[in-house]
Amino acid sequence: MSDLPAVPTWGVVPEPVRNVLERLQERAAAGVDAMDTQKISGDTPQNHDEAFLQMSWAAEAADRATRDYRSVFNAYTHKFHQPKPPIGELAAMQGAITQSFAKRYTPKTVEAIEALLSEEPNLDAIRSGIRALDFEDLRGISDALDRAMKAAESERGFHPWLPAADKARAASRALEDLGNDEL
Repeated sequence: MSDLPAVPTWGVVPEPVRNVLERLQERAAAGVDAMDTQKISGDTPQNHDEAFLQMSWAAEAADRATRDYRSVFNAYTHKFHQPKPPIGELAAMQGAITQSFAKRYTPKTVEAIEALLSEEPNLDAIRSGIRALDFEDLRGISDALDRAMKAAESERGFHPWLPAADKARAASRALEDLGNDEL
């Protein structure tokens, strides 16, 4: 036996997890980019309702994507990655304490990651655990996920889902349209 210390074994983050984090980063960036203050600039009084609605949606989309990013990242590092990273340091970087790190993700997020890593991904688990992404955002994440999506699309009555911020926006528009019809 050697007296040399064991060489640490470094882990590899699976491609589906990396790809989901990348898509969430893209969603967050798109939300930030849509926070266009140019639409509310100028000295002339004007109706800013449409710009305010767009900015509100953009802020919600960016916030939802960054919360999902943190949730997926935290759940993955805490529950899946080997060897375990320094959770105390990760928590501190997020302004949290080690004891509260596990509260920064949900069981639904863990189920979504399990589904991403499965050879037969559960689309409902992914939709419930990663709400900032829509159905189309999942394309190309992994071959197994692409197969599950193709199978779902072939099912009668299947309807792709929208990300949480877009669902809220659609509901708001529907209520607005309903109110306008009754005037």
